[in-house]
Amino acid sequence: MQIKPREEILNRINKRKRHFVRKRKYAQAFLDAGMPQEYQALLNCEETQALVCCSHCGKSWYVTNRCRKRVCPLCSFRVAKERGNYLKALTARMKYPKFLTLTMPLWENNPQEGIKYLRQSFNKMRRHKLFSKVVGGSYMIELKIKPTGYHIHMHIMMDCPFLPYQKVFSAWKSLVGSDCPQIFIEAVKSEKAKEYVAKYASKASDFDSGPDVVVKWYLAVKGQRLFTTFGKWYNAKMEDLDAEYEVFIPESKCPYCEQMQTVFFARDGPFIFGHDEWIIIRSFICKEGYEVIDIPEIRDAINSEVTGNQVSLNLE
Repeated sequence: MQIKPREEILNRINKRKRHFVRKRKYAQAFLDAGMPQEYQALLNCEETQALVCCSHCGKSWYVTNRCRKRVCPLCSFRVAKERGNYLKALTARMKYPKFLTLTMPLWENNPQEGIKYLRQSFNKMRRHKLFSKVVGGSYMIELKIKPTGYHIHMHIMMDCPFLPYQKVFSAWKSLVGSDCPQIFIEAVKSEKAKEYVAKYASKASDFDSGPDVVVKWYLAVKGQRLFTTFGKWYNAKMEDLDAEYEVFIPESKCPYCEQMQTVFFARDGPFIFGHDEWIIIRSFICKEGYEVIDIPEIRDAINSEVTGNQVSLNLE
């Protein structure tokens, strides 16, 4: 069993304890909403280890569980950081970097339809003659829950020599059918400005308040692509933009035999090999034991009394 030294784990927990607390509150909100799978995924994220196996050499070992869900404070922060690095590399390749924010009227109907409407409106905008000199870029769609609907807007990084504010305003007004849409255009000139905009445009999901809206936000954006690239950089990968960036491909290579595409989670064994055959295979290659195990140091640290303005936890 490969678990990091206790000191390293505790230092990491002490720095991010409030995020673990928030993650558990979100998990409880999903359980209360009758969504046990989301509850378990969030609860296990970075508090447990999952057993993985190699079908080539037969070795097995444990890795930290990560849920990769947008509502997870731990995973969303990590994704935002990766995306920030991506945008920094992207803007470094732009000759005339511009930052554009487009909003539309408060959406009162199905939020997923609102996201699609915003995306379709932007695609029409890209075909407008105003955007004829836009080389390419990326955008991030953000959704915030309001008392009477959804505030859906878009942050765009793009390479373009000049965009006249009034003409962009008039074109966007016509597309979204609003008398007074909010737009913002800024030339990103200095390195400090580029770094700030990249961080802002890639920020982790903001749920506005707390667990009371997290389930609603999750359902509103479920299955929707919120971040994408277009034009010259359509589907550009990080390694294409910055050779120094170390691309992380989780569990693609066995650390023992170094074979590619032979590693799988033990919990997926029945789906990969079939239930009956997996029972036989598991006894040979999964010698470590359980498919998911607690990391005691983390569970103990999170369950201990939280100081400051937090509350005591007893969620086991």
